[in-house]
Amino acid sequence: MDDALWRKVSATRRLLENPYALIEHLYDSDGEFETEGASTAAPRRYSDRQIEAAATNLLNRMWKERQSLWVDSLPTDPIEVRDPAIALRLIGFDYSAEEIGQYRSEAGVIEVAGVIDRASKTVRVSPQFPQVVQLFTAAHELGHAVLHPAGGGVHRDRPIDGTRSIRDASEFEADKFASYFLMPGKLVRSQFAARFKTERFALNDDAAFAFAGKSLDDIRRRVHVRRDLSKLLASAVRYDGRSFVSLATQFGVSVEAMAIRLEELALVAF
Repeated sequence: MDDALWRKVSATRRLLENPYALIEHLYDSDGEFETEGASTAAPRRYSDRQIEAAATNLLNRMWKERQSLWVDSLPTDPIEVRDPAIALRLIGFDYSAEEIGQYRSEAGVIEVAGVIDRASKTVRVSPQFPQVVQLFTAAHELGHAVLHPAGGGVHRDRPIDGTRSIRDASEFEADKFASYFLMPGKLVRSQFAARFKTERFALNDDAAFAFAGKSLDDIRRRVHVRRDLSKLLASAVRYDGRSFVSLATQFGVSVEAMAIRLEELALVAF
């Protein structure tokens, strides 16, 4: 492996405090270790496990360094450290919320929600969109900064809330990073269990009554596929006589994005 590649891998490992960061760059497409002729000209695809590890390591670092990162109000709960603006500043990017404008694409004129300029290390997110869109867009740009530091100069993104289907590999990876950063598996599982008193929600007579005070047949008329049930759980503010903030609201994401995450974590049986 050449010196330039090794320096890149080492620097990223130090940044994320993760000895396995960018480990995929050390192997060829057949999984064999590359000893000669290694090249980073073409970006490699990250696995979901690698993307989640990168997001988790960054969150852990923010928690450990919270006393220096938050001056006025020190986070007392890990949920409170999921701030992509502070994370961007931690890794050397300037962040600002400001109007960005539009750009023209094959689909027509698109309102820009977020911009990352890797050369100047800046990220801008437009404040004109709903808060859940701003938050996910900022986390998406953070994903680009962490996973694709050697990409093109200026990159513009349309509004993102974690529910769209992306074909481009780097966009898919940035969305995955945002999801893992804003909805960490451990935190979502614990908050889910605290609300619904189970590690996996199965819709039965008792659960239906605790959920809405109705029969299972009544609930079945509203829930036709698993996504319907996942969205109900993501937006629920009451269960078994207890009131609480919905999962979507607590994590600052859209109901659809939280529903997708619940399914990824196998928390919803259907």
